[in-house]
Amino acid sequence: MSLVYNKTPLLRKFFQAPKGKSAPQFFLKYECLQPSGSFKSRGIGNLILKSATAINKSASGKQPHVFASSGGNAGYAAATACKTLSLPCTVVVPSATKQRMVEKIRETGAEVIVNGAHWKEADTYLKGNVMNKLDQARVAPIYVHPFDNPLIWEGHSSMVDEMVESLEQQHVALDRVKAIVCSVGGGGLYNGLIQGLERHGLADKVPIVGVETRGCHVFNTSLRLGRVVAFDKINTIATSLGTANISAQTFAYAQKYGTKSVVVDDIDVVETCLKYTQSSNMVTEPACGAAIHLAYHTELLEGALGHKLHADDVVLVIACGGSSNT
Repeated sequence: MSLVYNKTPLLRKFFQAPKGKSAPQFFLKYECLQPSGSFKSRGIGNLILKSATAINKSASGKQPHVFASSGGNAGYAAATACKTLSLPCTVVVPSATKQRMVEKIRETGAEVIVNGAHWKEADTYLKGNVMNKLDQARVAPIYVHPFDNPLIWEGHSSMVDEMVESLEQQHVALDRVKAIVCSVGGGGLYNGLIQGLERHGLADKVPIVGVETRGCHVFNTSLRLGRVVAFDKINTIATSLGTANISAQTFAYAQKYGTKSVVVDDIDVVETCLKYTQSSNMVTEPACGAAIHLAYHTELLEGALGHKLHADDVVLVIACGGSSNT
């Protein structure tokens, strides 16, 4: 158990199979139970904790100060971790970030600056207009990228350790696991899952199916074109997935392990979110609903995997959470 993130349950959830068909067994990893309401508490918390510890051990006398740029959930994860660790935190968000999320970040005690139309502009402002004006003699800055940092991936990889342990406790053999389904934004969660699977010798045995909404499907486009691409603009209701690019490591992992990609439309994901709320009494934002969508539509999952799924097969879905919805 970490200071900055929670161990979360992996629980079986029943989804209605299409008439006349058998559905696999779905297990959801409930990352909505993290301190910030999303999986980002793992990776971003790990980055902040280890960086602050290193600064304090250096005996430089400098005060660690966290600086994060985010569209929402990553900034909230940073602010939540900083509140736990009693660290000062500054978060720059773009104007597209919902006011509810801005208020939640501020409620942790963090300073919030709204600047830029999208994350990249917010990040540029953070580096060029905030961090460059620090008193370097007194402050040791900890820069927090939303997804592209090895310490972030390391934190996210703990999810796999927990899932392997949970399956063993529930007497589910690992060779029954036919896929892990996760939403993909910039690739931080995905990279962590790959590293966790590698640690358990499962990366070439358990395929990952990455899901995006149309309008921010940069992962799918990069895989299709065989090179890392960047979008000029993002157009999706799943704003937490709204990044214009993926990390280079994400693309390298996807090519190495033959990761599958599925793109779904906003309207279909919204319908899934509403259906999920009705069946579970839990509200999820579209960025998380994108992954859950495949549990309701096994034909999409089977199409990505290239084979049928049977009643004894197990599929793990990362219910990655998020805090921007009411």
